[in-house]
Parts: sequence; C-alpha cells; structure tokens
Amino acid sequence: MKLHLVRLAKRQGQAHFPGLEGFFTYLLTQPEQVQEPRLYIVLEGEVIVDLPDHSYLHLRKGEAAHLQSPHRIAPIDPSVLAVWKV
Repeated sequence: MKLHLVRLAKRQGQAHFPGLEGFFTYLLTQPEQVQEPRLYIVLEGEVIVDLPDHSYLHLRKGEAAHLQSPHRIAPIDPSVLAVWKV
C-alpha cells in the first residue's frame, strides 16, 4: 500500500498508522512544548526547535533531529513532520 504522508497529514491534521506504534505524521501550525524524547523528520516546511540550554536547531525539509530532553518546536510556516516517540 502506498501512503502519501504529507497529503495525509495536511488533510487529517495528524495521521497514525496501524502496526507502527509511536510513529505519526502531523501538520504543525503553532508552537508546542514537548516533554518526551522524539525523532523528527521535516517532510515539508521549516521548524525551529528551542533546547533547554538556550540553543536552537533550524530544521528544513529533509532534515532530522533526535531530541532526548524537553523542547519547544515552532513552525516558520505550517510544516509537516514525521515523528517517532522514542
């Protein structure tokens, strides 16, 4: 079965997949605080990740980050992310 992750996330806001616990895609339209470890892949758009040590990551389409500590993630424009809760 073929899945278009960006299209699914844009249409539904968030898409979960059977058999892939902890993996989902979603449309990030506003900043959010995250307390759990996550692996992000930016499928469309750009995001800024604020880290607890006052540094940040700027992720663009095709880039990924594995974050173990609490963080704040904010889109520059509406962005589609693939996320694994690790």
